Amino acid sequence: MRELNVAGGDGFQYVQAIAYAPSNPRIVYLSTDQSGVWQSEDGGRNWEPRFNGFLSYGARSIAVDPLNPYVVLAAGFLGFGREEAVLYPDRCQGIYLTINGGGSWRMVRKTDFFKQVSLGCLFAFDVDGEKKTGRGRSRRVWCASASEGLLESRDGGESWRKTAFEDTTIHALMLLPSRPGELLLASVNGLYIYRAGAVKKIGQGLSTFPRSIAVSPAKPEAVFAALGTEGVAESADGGQNFNPPVKQRGRFFGEMDVTEIMVSPVDGNRVYSRSDISVEPPYVSPDGGKTWNAPRKVDPEGMLGKPGFYFSSPFAPHPTNPGKCLHVTNGRARIIRTEDGGETWHFSGSGFTGARMADILFLSPKRMIFCLTDHGLWETNDNGGTFSELDVPRIRGLKSISGGAASGKHIVVGVGSWDLKRLAVSHDGGRNFKAYTDLADTFFFAAFHPRIAGLVYAGPYVSDNFGHTWRRLPETVRAMSPDGSTLYALASKGKEKTMLLVSHDDGVSFISDMEFDFPLQAARQLIATPLNTLMIATSRGVYRIEKGRVEIRDYRQGLARDHFGTMFVQCIGYDPRNPDRVFAGRRALGYGNGNGVFMSSDNGKSWHDYNMNLSQGMTVFSIKVSPFDGSVYMGTSFGTFRLNRNADMETRL
Repeated sequence: MRELNVAGGDGFQYVQAIAYAPSNPRIVYLSTDQSGVWQSEDGGRNWEPRFNGFLSYGARSIAVDPLNPYVVLAAGFLGFGREEAVLYPDRCQGIYLTINGGGSWRMVRKTDFFKQVSLGCLFAFDVDGEKKTGRGRSRRVWCASASEGLLESRDGGESWRKTAFEDTTIHALMLLPSRPGELLLASVNGLYIYRAGAVKKIGQGLSTFPRSIAVSPAKPEAVFAALGTEGVAESADGGQNFNPPVKQRGRFFGEMDVTEIMVSPVDGNRVYSRSDISVEPPYVSPDGGKTWNAPRKVDPEGMLGKPGFYFSSPFAPHPTNPGKCLHVTNGRARIIRTEDGGETWHFSGSGFTGARMADILFLSPKRMIFCLTDHGLWETNDNGGTFSELDVPRIRGLKSISGGAASGKHIVVGVGSWDLKRLAVSHDGGRNFKAYTDLADTFFFAAFHPRIAGLVYAGPYVSDNFGHTWRRLPETVRAMSPDGSTLYALASKGKEKTMLLVSHDDGVSFISDMEFDFPLQAARQLIATPLNTLMIATSRGVYRIEKGRVEIRDYRQGLARDHFGTMFVQCIGYDPRNPDRVFAGRRALGYGNGNGVFMSSDNGKSWHDYNMNLSQGMTVFSIKVSPFDGSVYMGTSFGTFRLNRNADMETRL
């Protein structure tokens, strides 16, 4: 999106790593938990996604070959913690390699990486003597796997082998600049040094395990360790012994939980730190960690809106300029940069988009309200040129939006956590909202009746006065016929069957209509078209119902299997101006990325790939079609893509 009348990027995905190419600092890479790897070719000001062949959702860590700016390793993962990830035994996680700057990726080893609070690097290229290879590419690399421990490659990351160090809780590793071949490894069990297959625990004086570590060739024996609420400690002998830590006190909540530490490679005394679960900005020390300073200014141009400092966030100090560094405001995940050693931070994330659109309220040809997962409501009055945030109430601190509906100045949305939401209603076009905290549901469906003024449905609730008061229905509404005459609901019938329920009396009563051979949890979205057809997006394909006849549409009708062999369809939508034109968005829940978007030109009977310039496609969470011009909007973790009615390429907003 472009916000506040400047070319911008909303961010909105949790950035896990950011790294300059040491041999060409105009090239920078970053990775997120849900949208793979991104690249900048102008030093981190403008960004583009690089996901062709990257089948994991995101990457926990990345590293650029010191000898080649286009050789990159990425720790592909699904963004889950260890406990949640084990629920998905076929998860696509492992080490990815690109040799063309992200133009294409391939997995070179299947192994696990999990979500971690601290975001230290999980790769280390051995630069000592590498130029002797004469191949323009480093050969020896290490990687910290969450299922195999320390891995080693001797062919530039093409193949890997296990080492004797099997600790699977490593969250940072670095080569000691002054000691060729020696690795520092930080895990929840402490600090270790690894050389030639031998492991030794070090870190005398550390009061707790290091959350992250930092070293600099400009001060080769110095090691800095982030120690949570204990602060930052420094070692002057390569990590063997540490001085007492210096605690960091924030401007708002006292002692900070320091999780990220990084030092300039050309100024060993310029150290950056960041804390977790706080509103504190990045701090900088100009004297090797003795004193710490907050920045004088953040976003002096006013381009960030709300910066969103909250979660742990990585740093990327410039390889040759001690005053430059890139950082992230995880919470809203905006990219920022400093050019004066941390005193001032500027917006630097143009093009980096990640707002996951769940629904769109089409109010006029140019005015829309976007309902975003995690990040509330955003309004555009110029057809997506610029956006501004609406002040929707938080429910228990959260403002993830599922579905919404609008009629005139009346707006109804579901807001809260991913799993359970409450209703929020506005009667002045979104300027003010009232939360109905006693009305709970997922609220994936909401709609005003097309003919009866004031009648609005939201999940299992109905209002006949524009949302001022509500009553509960006997069933949860999943769809409404375009003329408003019929409501549709789904109900479980045993473990493996689902029943379609219909109401012809505005939801007063529902009757059983037909039975389907899939469990209720397999159903993702139900739509009713003006051509008297129903379609259900399911994890098994699209179920199409016409004149009482049910047909499943899958790979046999053009809905190709995804990269993992599944038929998962997450969402479905039709063009109100041409109902024969139907779009389906794909997902591969628990595996990796889906295979994008498919289109039908015959009301869902047959399908074909419609990814166009999106190449292999991606996971699609929502499909919405404008009733005004037929433009198609696709909600993804890379942001919202728009396909103009007569265009042949999709563009990101």
